[in-house]
Amino acid sequence: MRVSRNDMFFYMSLIGFYIFLIGIVLSLTSCGGSNLNNPVSESEQGTIPEETETTNDIVERTQTQDVAEPEGVTDLDVTVTVTKKTVQPGEAIELEASVKGVRGTSVTLNWLNITQFGELSATNENPVTWTAPQTLNGDNVQVEVIQLVVTVISEVVSVGSSGIETDTQIFTNTKNVLLTVRN
Repeated sequence: MRVSRNDMFFYMSLIGFYIFLIGIVLSLTSCGGSNLNNPVSESEQGTIPEETETTNDIVERTQTQDVAEPEGVTDLDVTVTVTKKTVQPGEAIELEASVKGVRGTSVTLNWLNITQFGELSATNENPVTWTAPQTLNGDNVQVEVIQLVVTVISEVVSVGSSGIETDTQIFTNTKNVLLTVRN
């Protein structure tokens, strides 16, 4: 079966016309648009609010806060629990962190072995194990400093009359843990 060029042109034009009609129907029915409700109600669309300044065709609204600010975390409540603070050479202890009262989307723990005398089992897990050095290199006592850095990222997304608003806050807290190694 052979199709002439005129027939092919006719069918391609017909398909293009149908696609054009489908596009018009979809745009008239608002399909494919945003799934968020319009923050401006129909009763407000034709009027300019009282709190605006108009210059020629530019309308500038003064920002009024109609959405309550999310309550932020002012201080992180971080507690570090240690099984022992004074250990023998080669002994292992467990350190565990707890963060209370946090409404965050991300909480990150970073354990740092500041003095590098012993060895941490991990740097970003909870709990972690710290193992004291096997020898004190002629010293009677060594003090190990383990530092915990807690980072909380809080992201709040809200929809108000002025549109979608996002608020991102980052909080950090650092705790120092002193461990003593004795013979």
